[in-house]
Amino acid sequence: MGKAYNWMCAGIAGSGSMLYGYDAAVIAGTFAQPGFLAYFNPSATVLGAIGSIYFAGLLIGLLFVSALADRFGRKRTIQFGAVVGLIGAIFQTAAHEIGLFFAGRVLAGIASGIMLTTVNVYQAEIAPPDLRGTMVAFQIVTLNLAGTLASWVGFACNHSTNLAFQWRFPIGLQCLPAVLLIIGCFFIPFSPRWLISKDRHAEAQVILKRLHDSHHDSTFWEKEYIQISAQLEVEAKEKETASWTHMFTNWNELRRLLIAIAALTSVQTNGAQTIQVYQSVFYAGLGFTTKRILLMVGIFAICNTCGGVTNLILIDRVGRRKLFLSGLVILSVMLGVFAACSERYTSTGNSSWGKAGVSFVMVYIFFFGVTYASSPYAYAAEILPTKNRANGMAISLFVANSITLTFTQVTPIALNKIAWKFNIVFIACNLFFLPIVYFFFPETKGLSLEEVNGAFGERVEVEFKDITDGEVEKVAVVQLEDTHDAKV
Repeated sequence: MGKAYNWMCAGIAGSGSMLYGYDAAVIAGTFAQPGFLAYFNPSATVLGAIGSIYFAGLLIGLLFVSALADRFGRKRTIQFGAVVGLIGAIFQTAAHEIGLFFAGRVLAGIASGIMLTTVNVYQAEIAPPDLRGTMVAFQIVTLNLAGTLASWVGFACNHSTNLAFQWRFPIGLQCLPAVLLIIGCFFIPFSPRWLISKDRHAEAQVILKRLHDSHHDSTFWEKEYIQISAQLEVEAKEKETASWTHMFTNWNELRRLLIAIAALTSVQTNGAQTIQVYQSVFYAGLGFTTKRILLMVGIFAICNTCGGVTNLILIDRVGRRKLFLSGLVILSVMLGVFAACSERYTSTGNSSWGKAGVSFVMVYIFFFGVTYASSPYAYAAEILPTKNRANGMAISLFVANSITLTFTQVTPIALNKIAWKFNIVFIACNLFFLPIVYFFFPETKGLSLEEVNGAFGERVEVEFKDITDGEVEKVAVVQLEDTHDAKV
């Protein structure tokens, strides 16, 4: 089966990000829908709460996702997240009072916390080294595609004379990817690394063969199994004498955790997430009408998706470090120009400055997609050792999204108080992370997850080049039809 099967699994799992991408994007259009505003009549504080409570739910999901992923497996956890997301979508769609809408946003956030962690971990663990960045990046592309769909559905529904339909239908549409993901998870395998950690070696061998038997090295999957088994055997022994909190006291593990936190936090502080959620408020501040605002929200999503597709092509060719460093510089410049255009519009009232500002927002989000949309997620997942990968991703995303929660809560208030000057905060954050990436982020392009240890100066238990033909021949080949659990 090989590469085609590997991509099918990555695609089905990656569709889990559609829930996060759609729900994060649909709220931007919802804030501009007259039907939503007339029905709930939200103040700036309530708008901030609607935006931030989603991320509060995301943080709740991150609190227990690692326990689920390590106990029940990555794919079952993704399936569970889809069920929670489906319930959240139903609550938001059916809401006739703000409390139920808030509850739906919380559940949607919990589902997103589960998805963001588990999908990244799963895709990193099933991908071959030369395609790992691309496969993890693929989930961000599906996320962006879902956001694009949400934006244009919102624009189309704005033309309806039914005020309830204007905002309920776009929100309700996210039930579809949730149902498809619940079904799709029955057709993908468990993570082979998770299976080996549970001493289910025969199943892991079957799955590794199915995933990677078309590799240019005809013995790749056997060598991969030997390397993974050796590394996990050492990690299992370490876990017998130390709990998962060992990552806070062991410098090598803590260093990798801190770098993962920095990578994911830099995504949340560069401005893209905040601009996406509140772009309708930004555009309104530049003097645009509701229909024009919704149109620009749709164009914004297309630019983001095009950037994400470009990232898909570049990440395993250019490498992670170059994308990080160039992204932080380019995004800072674009934010500075956008702030300058906003200031000139505020001072002169000239609509040309408003249009120029929007143009630079579109350029900004394109380059965000190219350099930053998915690179940090791939990087964080691959630099963490298997024993800590689920816990480490959950902790990293918790820290990063705690900051996002703060931004989403204060943004409407900040825009009222200091307007364009708020962009300076994002520029400062980018400049803060620039030297951190330069000095502390090693390149991981082309390395297996076990070989990433070497990039951090740690021991790789078995190198591919040291595996003998005799060791390869000893690897048992288990036929797919003899292992029922490998199918489900």
